[in-house]
Amino acid sequence: MADYGIAGMHKYGDIFVCQPQAVCISDPADIRLVLSSSSFLKSPYYKILQFTGLDSTICTRDPHTVSIKRRMFGPYFSTSYLNKLEPVILEYGAKAIIGRWDTMLQNSKTDQITINYCMTFSLCTFNIVSRLVYGQDISALDPRSLETSLEWMADSTAYISLRALLKLLPGWIFKLLTWPREHMFDQIAEYVQQSIDTRKKLLHSLMPSERRPADLLQALLDSQDPQSQAHLSDEQIHAESLLLLIGGIDPTAFTLTWTLHLFMLYPECYQKATNEVRTQFPHCSSASDVITYAMAKAKLPYLEACIYESLRLVPVPQMMIPRVVPEQGIFIKGHYLPPGTTIFSNIPGSQSSSKHWTDPHRYNPDRFMDPKTRRTAIHSVFTFGYGNRTCMGKHLAWLDMVTIMANLLRRFDFKIPTGYTRTGPNIIDEQTKYPKLMNRTKFISAKPANQDDCWIVVSKAS
Repeated sequence: MADYGIAGMHKYGDIFVCQPQAVCISDPADIRLVLSSSSFLKSPYYKILQFTGLDSTICTRDPHTVSIKRRMFGPYFSTSYLNKLEPVILEYGAKAIIGRWDTMLQNSKTDQITINYCMTFSLCTFNIVSRLVYGQDISALDPRSLETSLEWMADSTAYISLRALLKLLPGWIFKLLTWPREHMFDQIAEYVQQSIDTRKKLLHSLMPSERRPADLLQALLDSQDPQSQAHLSDEQIHAESLLLLIGGIDPTAFTLTWTLHLFMLYPECYQKATNEVRTQFPHCSSASDVITYAMAKAKLPYLEACIYESLRLVPVPQMMIPRVVPEQGIFIKGHYLPPGTTIFSNIPGSQSSSKHWTDPHRYNPDRFMDPKTRRTAIHSVFTFGYGNRTCMGKHLAWLDMVTIMANLLRRFDFKIPTGYTRTGPNIIDEQTKYPKLMNRTKFISAKPANQDDCWIVVSKAS
């Protein structure tokens, strides 16, 4: 899907017909116009993402229902609410990785270790989401649970991908092609339900003077529409909880993965980000001495720019976002699009277009540092959507990404393993003329195609 959109953009421009009664757009201004308006409904394609047969936040097409759910959930994904959960996020995020690596380095005879950073970030994010959403500690960074955690994530993501791709086939063919992965997906669904049941039992056992848990599962149980006073049904809580688990891992884990990979391809950016962190936060008195999100936001603008540039250069969502033209129609680039036309917002193409980005294939965080261009640049990165349909988990993802990367750069040095020849700062992509990115999948999520490309040497900060 991503390659098709990029190829069409290069051949036909910022708007082209991609199928009957459907066009693809790539100009960031046009994408902002479409995504910021609730009058452009989600296309029927989103029904494919009904994991449990119920509308969840991601696949609901009715604007009224979307508005109700945002009123119910919005306060619990706000910066102020997530700040209350930050100690838990740090405990299961940055601190968990630091503790694990410190132990491994203490046991190393060479004062360095080789780790798979994609696996580390995926498991860490899985643990954070599991703890926040379900109040459960799956100890994902513990080697004894690695196999189960990885199977859950890989097979469930594969099942959802196949579901989206094959759902339009006859039922028996769809079932035949997806059943090997469906079992693992069912296990996650059961895990979610058990977590909800456990929480309800806990709430029934609490004394009036005892505090209720503070996490996102409790937020779902407590959420209430301010206007109708309605609560979510048990089935809706299950559907939304499942969405939080499955949708809350990839954007964070893979953005961290691509950021560290790009640091290794562009040593000058890595050094600049590291120097910023260690200059602003020079002393680590103990393992519990960590950089919080507020501290990073106030003092680490270049690191934030590096993450934005990773989101731009390698957008994790690889889908073209479909919306439907409302009844009044619309003109885009001088072309009238009648009501009912599907508009695909070409995110991967838009963020790699030389018409809208200077030197788009180069990793250049400075494009997000210039006060004259910073605001426009930020509003042209669509990983978390845009406008009134911005992903509600955006603040949580940023909190995870900034605190993890800031604390790792503060405490550890990184380098590419000796003898690694597939990618590196001196291995140039013949097409882009810049350091070659490791191969990646381009369906649903942009993740490394080969985990062997994600090994890195870690040592204590020098």
